[in-house]
Amino acid sequence: MPYLIDSDWLIDYLDGRREAVQLIEQLAQDGISISIFTYMEVYQGVLRSRDPMLAQHQFASIVAALPILPFTRSVAERSAHLRETLRKQGKRSRRRALDIMIAATAIAHDHVLVTRNVVDYQNLPDLVLYELE
Repeated sequence: MPYLIDSDWLIDYLDGRREAVQLIEQLAQDGISISIFTYMEVYQGVLRSRDPMLAQHQFASIVAALPILPFTRSVAERSAHLRETLRKQGKRSRRRALDIMIAATAIAHDHVLVTRNVVDYQNLPDLVLYELE
């Protein structure tokens, strides 16, 4: 099963953090991608960086090799189902809107989500999270 890399890991990879580089290179053997929402979150960080031109160049070179999964009708419908599930559980979804769309992308494309922010993805049915060893 391929992997969907969340923003936290991609940011650490861009920063050259050894743990992130090793994990992403290991998972790449089975296939990795990012969601369009992860692209947007990381790109916003690129715009905030001390050297936006350099950061854009580095980001562009990395994402050129990664499939970027779009926001499709299927992902939108899955997001709506997840939001409704949370509503029925009495849980709020607005603060988690992007996380829900990232989770829906993983589910719709049958990917395992790789994130450190496990709490943000709790209570989301059908979502498979990568567990660090």
